[in-house]
Amino acid sequence: MPLNRSNPLKWTAIVVRVFLVLFAVTTASEVGRAVLTGGENAWGSLGTQSLVCVSSPNILDVEGNVAEDPQRRKAVEATDGLEVDPYPVEKGVEFFYELPRICKDDSSLGTQLLYQTSRFATELVLLVSILLLDRLIRGVRRENGFDKVVVRRLWFLGVFLMAGTVAASLYTTLVETGLAVSMVAGSIRDVWEMALFGWNVPWAFLLAGLGLVVMSKVVRVGAHMREELEGTV
Repeated sequence: MPLNRSNPLKWTAIVVRVFLVLFAVTTASEVGRAVLTGGENAWGSLGTQSLVCVSSPNILDVEGNVAEDPQRRKAVEATDGLEVDPYPVEKGVEFFYELPRICKDDSSLGTQLLYQTSRFATELVLLVSILLLDRLIRGVRRENGFDKVVVRRLWFLGVFLMAGTVAASLYTTLVETGLAVSMVAGSIRDVWEMALFGWNVPWAFLLAGLGLVVMSKVVRVGAHMREELEGTV
């Protein structure tokens, strides 16, 4: 039975759709900028092409670092550490101490695809989540808030948000770790430990998704009570 009071959700639907459009346009512009420039540009200039920048590994995790190599240590002391890399890197890779990050220009197409997909993985999950939210609101306006279909969509949205953001963050971490390993000229100790400590757990999205799942359980109880009430009447 359709809701008679669908107007209160009218403005909610409008706000969600406006936010969806803005988010989609912003994401599309970032993707377009990455395609046009050939990669992420760390300094905001269109002159740098195919630039890949990832967090640099810990100095002590890399064999041949400045603490283990007497010659590198002397070079650092002679230059005050401003022009010498703390550990060996591949040709074309540079350190940026302020961040600290290591960057490589003129990377291959495969490297760029990995890097760019890792950059926009979470944004893609969020875009799909907003689409699911818009679909959920349309279902509520068309049916009612205690319909079983609406409950299932609410539960699925929560689970998708949690699982999707965790998967996207893990993918980003693994890709960036792999790229960092490929830029270092030598072996890195405890690569998996490096990836684990570099993983940014999406706690905010996990909490939001959990809240939606809990809300779906509450609405399901309300739907069951409504059915019992209608059967009694």
